[in-house]
Amino acid sequence: MGRPRSDTDRAAIRASPIDRHHSRRRSALVFGPVATPAVPDAADRLAALAARGAWSRIGLRPSPESSRWPLDPAAEGHVVRTAVDPGDDPLRLLDEVRTRGDEPLRVAIGGDHVAIDFDHGLGDARLMHTVVDVALGVADPTDDRLWHRYRHRLPPLAVASARIAADPRRLVALARLTRRPDRTPPRPLSSSTRTVVQPDVSVSRRPRAHALRIPSDTIAAVRSARDEHRPGVTLYALTTAALVDVLDTAGLALDPVVTAPFDARAYLPEDRSTLANFSAGLAFEVAPGTDPTRLHHELTEAARIGRPVANLVATEAKTRLAAMFPSHRPAAPTSPSSVHLLHSSVGHIPGSEDRWRWLDDERAQVLAVADPPTPYGITVTTAMVGGGMSVATAYFDAVVPGDAVDTAMNLLPLRMLELASMT
Repeated sequence: MGRPRSDTDRAAIRASPIDRHHSRRRSALVFGPVATPAVPDAADRLAALAARGAWSRIGLRPSPESSRWPLDPAAEGHVVRTAVDPGDDPLRLLDEVRTRGDEPLRVAIGGDHVAIDFDHGLGDARLMHTVVDVALGVADPTDDRLWHRYRHRLPPLAVASARIAADPRRLVALARLTRRPDRTPPRPLSSSTRTVVQPDVSVSRRPRAHALRIPSDTIAAVRSARDEHRPGVTLYALTTAALVDVLDTAGLALDPVVTAPFDARAYLPEDRSTLANFSAGLAFEVAPGTDPTRLHHELTEAARIGRPVANLVATEAKTRLAAMFPSHRPAAPTSPSSVHLLHSSVGHIPGSEDRWRWLDDERAQVLAVADPPTPYGITVTTAMVGGGMSVATAYFDAVVPGDAVDTAMNLLPLRMLELASMT
């Protein structure tokens, strides 16, 4: 009997519908200041990770048109290069790392900052955490003890779905959710000035980015007020409600439904995980004036009953149907009347294990710039860094005016504090 075929024995893998759903959308990450590695060292470490097989993701060539993705770790799909020091503007590194091509993964190291640009089909925030740890040398790509959770053949969605289905209370709650009537949105804070979204615009492939760092003393004040007036409410719920309020105040006509991504790995057993996409975008009504406490309860309930897993199952089914019946794919809106907000949080960086440190907490930033799902969207990604908060906003300025985004982001810290102080 021959030995079992390993991932590296195969020339291609079968990509999941969720992988294909995200492919050709790009995400970029800029972070620092850190003790950056030498470019050859970072390249060798990532090459060693890619050589481990398909589960590492970075040896793949993603494509939304094909269900079979080539696996060739030796091909230069992950490019690491030296870039100009961005100085006091880390977003300058995006110009060094972004590409209009189809390279799966590009890394640029400039001064004490690192930038990563990747095809979203490869994975989500979990993959980027892993790429960062490996590139910085704090995770050994050859240590099997670090990677055993990722090397299972049974699809993680099947495992998570089975765990949800085993709890009848969750199934009943999910069934009730589908019958819940629409709620009347809260009354807007301001509606005297609205930015008109131009129809039929032609936008460039990559969005414009805006960076904001909310200092640690401001975040400490928000937390203190929250603990006194809204105990238990997450900073994510407060920030989401505040984002809607300030974007409305700045004159943007927002869709009252906001997308909130959930990491569905929480529904997997402790000995299983995946570096592939496993986050679900759930829709919540968050019009201007929304109570963060109410939003917090809705987010908590969604997690409790397993909505993220149900959403991934639905996304996979829709993607399969679209591939089987291309003529029945829903047409994208050509002239929407509002801008759709997606607020994503990548959590605390560098994380609880604290395997690497910032060179300066007061300058530390993690700016994740993800392509909006549609040209008529705005994506805001927040990260808790050095006691403060990094806020990165991505949008197409042919649709969303940059001055409105600037105005909104300048108002955000005060609005967060106001909402935290309300009872």
